Amino acid sequence: MQMLMIICPENRRGEVRNLIADHGEGAFSEIANVFGSGKTGKHLGSHTFPGQSVLIFVAIDDDKKAKLLAALKTFHDSLYSGEGLRVFALPVESIF
Repeated sequence: MQMLMIICPENRRGEVRNLIADHGEGAFSEIANVFGSGKTGKHLGSHTFPGQSVLIFVAIDDDKKAKLLAALKTFHDSLYSGEGLRVFALPVESIF
């Protein structure tokens, strides 16, 4: 099992949720109002650095991971310049 940590623009959260659901995962956790700085610039929710992100966690079985990652990569490639999407896959050692 893997934990996908997905950081996406706040206005794209619905599309990411739909991708997750379309790939057989109905369960996720979400943290709103995420600020940061990276390849697409600073997103600090201020007038100087507008925008904020959402952090979505999805625990996914190994047999479903590749298809969801491929769909997220396609989605990433369709975003406008300045919109960032980052996906990190982390091993899950235990779950209860």
